[in-house]
Amino acid sequence: QELAYGTIGPPLYQFAKVRGYGLDIQKYAYGKVWNSEAYTACTSMPRFGHAGILTEQQVKDVVALLMDPASPVNK
Repeated sequence: QELAYGTIGPPLYQFAKVRGYGLDIQKYAYGKVWNSEAYTACTSMPRFGHAGILTEQQVKDVVALLMDPASPVNK
């Protein structure tokens, strides 16, 4: 059961469990976190990597959290 809900954007609960664990979904997740405007021009999601909010390693860590079947996100 999801414990917290955001006010903007879709929930990330069971992100990869629902979408799949394939390379294409991993690339999508990385791209979306790095530069969300590349996927949706009018998004309110920050461009975490592009804007320097997160480092490349931090973006990889976020994607790993979203994609790992053992992650609490996908339980």
